[in-house]
Amino acid sequence: MSSNDLRAHDSLRSRLAAVSCVAPIVDSIRKMRAEGLADNEIAGLFRHAADELATMTKDGNVDPAA
Repeated sequence: MSSNDLRAHDSLRSRLAAVSCVAPIVDSIRKMRAEGLADNEIAGLFRHAADELATMTKDGNVDPAA
């Protein structure tokens, strides 16, 4: 990553932390670990969720063009 990319990434991380977006995600990860999921399984679930979100419209419906 270039230094500009790193700054942008750090800025995004700071903004998310400032509005308490990170805490529920961390809590969710802790609960999944407590249930016995491995980190690679948790990462796979988050990737799958991101893929699902990428195919949704802003109103929460599935985008038929995706």
